[in-house]
Amino acid sequence: MVGMEPDPTGMLERPGKRPRRLIFRLLVALSLAALVGWGLWQYREAERLVTGDRADVLDVRRCSTHSYKGNPLYTCRATWQFSGGRTGEGDVDAGAEPTRKGSTVFAGDDWGYGSRGRLLGSVLPKAAVFLLILGELVVLLVISRFGLRRGYTLPRVR
Repeated sequence: MVGMEPDPTGMLERPGKRPRRLIFRLLVALSLAALVGWGLWQYREAERLVTGDRADVLDVRRCSTHSYKGNPLYTCRATWQFSGGRTGEGDVDAGAEPTRKGSTVFAGDDWGYGSRGRLLGSVLPKAAVFLLILGELVVLLVISRFGLRRGYTLPRVR
């Protein structure tokens, strides 16, 4: 019997292993790209935490209400003035109470929130989910790239 030389690619020794690993890496890479795209889309809201400032409401034109889980939430069109004298105008995401003339809001030039905490309440859960999923994808990529040589295995998907 003539001895066969081992296949340097490993494709003949374990058929199906490399294509499965390639598909796994491709799916993880596509998920990572989609997650980064989602993060960039949410960046504007997170950036407001840094660029916003406290301002005094000068005028409120109208308020509309919508319901979230049975609770009324107000969005008001208003004009405000920052401590430096600069003014801004836009929609204020006011929360459970409508924005009133003379109240203080956390705002930029064309956006506003009833408070900085209201903006934090919107940004932090999204940032936490983003970082958690990003961390999981990075761990899976590292295990698939380096861990298989050290004996770690990925769960089989059936």
